[in-house]
Amino acid sequence: MRPEEILTGLIRFRTEAPPGNEEACAKYIADYVNDLRLDDCECKIHKFAPRRANLVVRIGPRNAPGLLLSGHIDTVPAGDTNLWVSDPFEPSIRDGKMFGRGAADMKGGLAAMLSSLESVKKRKLRRMLVLVATAGEEIKFDGLQMLLKSGGLDKKDALHGIVGEPSNLEIIRAHKGGTLFEVSFHGRSAHASRPELGINAIECASRFVTDLETVKEELALVHHPDLGSTVLAVTLIRGGIKMNIIPDKCVLTIDCRRIPFHSPENIWDSIQRNLRRLRDANPGLSTSVRMTFSSVPLSLPENHEFVRMVERILNKKSTVAPFGTEASIYCQIGIPTLVLGPGSIEQAHVPNEFVDIIQLKKAATMYRQLIRGACS
Repeated sequence: MRPEEILTGLIRFRTEAPPGNEEACAKYIADYVNDLRLDDCECKIHKFAPRRANLVVRIGPRNAPGLLLSGHIDTVPAGDTNLWVSDPFEPSIRDGKMFGRGAADMKGGLAAMLSSLESVKKRKLRRMLVLVATAGEEIKFDGLQMLLKSGGLDKKDALHGIVGEPSNLEIIRAHKGGTLFEVSFHGRSAHASRPELGINAIECASRFVTDLETVKEELALVHHPDLGSTVLAVTLIRGGIKMNIIPDKCVLTIDCRRIPFHSPENIWDSIQRNLRRLRDANPGLSTSVRMTFSSVPLSLPENHEFVRMVERILNKKSTVAPFGTEASIYCQIGIPTLVLGPGSIEQAHVPNEFVDIIQLKKAATMYRQLIRGACS
């Protein structure tokens, strides 16, 4: 099947995360691979929660690890469907582009990978090819984390890896890590006509947000040669219960994109330092911080063996990206992994998401070239 035909089938599965519901899509992919009747091929569904599952496909000699191809089958929610020109789960083709939720992020990359598997039909591989379709990438990588925890995949399965996130077919060898902090402010409620009797948690939180500028300036002093500086942003805030009550609670989320130099603990310490100053200025205010998620940066050097190999096979240079992927997790367990996929990250998480079909086909060709280079 052509990659756009495979992608049509994948988009029709509503795998919005949360909640995910990836199991049916994982089984569909397993059926597709089994129908190819590839030599020495095994498909394993890894179910880790109701209606949630990953898929691991192994092709070729199990004692000779080779290449891992990986993509996630969940998507972000479609959001307000009135903003879409057509049904986000009924793929449509217009002007050489396929539209639908997940077209770029990243069922397109997964479809191109599945299409490339036909190139190993009736061919004996020297090294094993592994394809991993993960659940829950959009909700803190929970599917891959559960797969690794269960022993369903480890570093002995592959020497190198490719994650098919949308990179406009650029080879991505480095990206920042991501850490989320939830900061809570606990004040004292009062009638809005007597604000002096309360401690306004929202106003305290707003002062904290302003003071974060000093943290941003400190972080900007350190530069990574590939990734630049660590950045952070307040991305969520909630507080208050009624328009005429001084709010006694406010909670905000800080999204931090880290270079390798900065650990989550570094950022934690900076946040706590600002909170101490805020509490000193507002007696009676209490605060708390918890880290709700963290992933490591991806940082393969330009002279890494696998980087050079992929650059040589595809005849193009590698680059870096600001967004995070599961590639860093594979690197963490000992499988050096790059990012390479069709579509633009600008299409991720937006209405009328699309992938260019020409790019989709080029991606399938690239994956076939990498399979030949790494496994044949």
